[in-house]
Amino acid sequence: MPPRTRAKTDTAKRTPTKRTGRRAKPAPTHPYLGGNALVCGDNLDILRELPDECVDPIYLDPPFNSNSNYVAAFGDKGSVAAQLRDIWRWTVESENSHQRLREGKLLNAINAVRLVSGETSPMASYALFMGQRLAEMHRVLKPTGSLYLHCDPNANWLLRVLLDTIFGANNFQNEISWLRSQTRSSISRRFRRAHDTILFYSKTAKYQFDGAYKSLSETSLKLYNREDNRGHYQLVPLLVSGKRNGETGLPWRRIDPNERGKSGMHWVTTPDKLEQYEKEGRIAWPQKNGGAPRLKFYLEENPGVPVNDFWDDVAFMSSQSDENLGYPTQKPLALLERIITASSDESGLVLDPFCGCGTAADAAAKLGRGYLGIDVSAIAVRVMEQRLASRGGKATPVVYKMGWEDYEWEVFEYRALMSRADAEDGTPGHAWAEDKVAGLLNAVPNDQKTGDGGIDARYFTEAGEIVPIQVKMHKGQISRPDMDRLLGVQTSLRNQRKKAPMSLMVTLYPPREQLRVFAAQQGHVTLRGERYPKMQILSVQEMLTAGERPKLPPVDPRYFVGDTQTRLSAL
Repeated sequence: MPPRTRAKTDTAKRTPTKRTGRRAKPAPTHPYLGGNALVCGDNLDILRELPDECVDPIYLDPPFNSNSNYVAAFGDKGSVAAQLRDIWRWTVESENSHQRLREGKLLNAINAVRLVSGETSPMASYALFMGQRLAEMHRVLKPTGSLYLHCDPNANWLLRVLLDTIFGANNFQNEISWLRSQTRSSISRRFRRAHDTILFYSKTAKYQFDGAYKSLSETSLKLYNREDNRGHYQLVPLLVSGKRNGETGLPWRRIDPNERGKSGMHWVTTPDKLEQYEKEGRIAWPQKNGGAPRLKFYLEENPGVPVNDFWDDVAFMSSQSDENLGYPTQKPLALLERIITASSDESGLVLDPFCGCGTAADAAAKLGRGYLGIDVSAIAVRVMEQRLASRGGKATPVVYKMGWEDYEWEVFEYRALMSRADAEDGTPGHAWAEDKVAGLLNAVPNDQKTGDGGIDARYFTEAGEIVPIQVKMHKGQISRPDMDRLLGVQTSLRNQRKKAPMSLMVTLYPPREQLRVFAAQQGHVTLRGERYPKMQILSVQEMLTAGERPKLPPVDPRYFVGDTQTRLSAL
């Protein structure tokens, strides 16, 4: 049985290790809040570290419960893939997490979903996963803050229930429809699905909102057909239909609005404001008797057409777009710019707890806001870092990453041996462990599943060498044929004229001594004056309990996500 105090999908402790080489901006509350930060880890753990009311606004594009697998290719050294699993199951982990929930509205809401969709249904698991995280987001959001949750039809009803429960139905502001598809393909059994939904909630009634505007049409621009020394303008009425008893119904400059029109009129503003317009020379007086004065409305004063809750002017990103990074759920930068501009100023700190390839963080940096991006994938964090660093200046992030010393062996072992059926997110233990080991070694997971010699990751050195890595996460011991296959991969890479001077085998438990001897018999290689074993074999248990590490050359900076390499080179 797993330790009851740590039954969760990601097994890292809550004390991350900061990447060396850059210093975070000083922050009075938490290092993540110093300005621009990317954090690799379970967002539930990270959110629980943050103090109350510290971010503003929040944007999230979480898994949609679409029961799909998305494959994304990143990097420029071949096809590097990361699995984004959007599959949910009610497991032992789910049951333990559910039992730990306190009595209250959130538990009632999750139980209601279980009642409707089934007590152990995928939808119930998804409600539990999202409910806990949305509760933490509400806690860390400032009173003036807003939350924008991007979703599709698969789970938007469920997310509305959770958000109404946590934020309050009175703080629901909009259900925004974003037209994401222009395809004209016909569907015979239903209407074509063409939009995503963005749920907009505020924390309180005192939330910041500056709106958003679209550009004026060509027809509207032609109305500004007059010009003076202030610029282009059009004339707009100062008198409109209907009598008023207040100040706007009073006479001004010997014009009584009650005597105008069929049944009386009123001014569009108060007499004192009309006097101000007159002093500024902004009122155009009629040349004929009985005419009505009009206001000069300048083009420069028109912010554009106010945006409503149907967004059809932000195009979905095509595969040929310069923005496209190959990330399957990537959203266009313009979409995030609109959201961030509407609900924050330059003092804002934008939080994206499912940061993916970093579009929200990139938009925040472009608009002069700070950002905090969180993602469980080391590959995603690596992509985000490169993307944001390319913007330069203050946009460059400080990267926080879980290191070896932040993991507990017993919990790592439990998760690594977990079956797909028992995993809350549907990720089998060996796949989870392969990704964690690759990330901790600053290696790139292997997307090729056949004809690859069983290689699970590749470590790229700063000099262009490749170190193939095989990860064996099971109870049984590996054997000599496993080692022979790894050597065969080295030979194959060299035959392809690739530099592969060494290899690494990582097991869950310590290997038999004769396998260590076999690895040592392969000899050493000297790289830039430093001796390295041609083959190494090491277990996760030894790395987590005894502090042992493989000896590797310095990593290619493009694949450096944390300070793991700094620790390794110091041993």
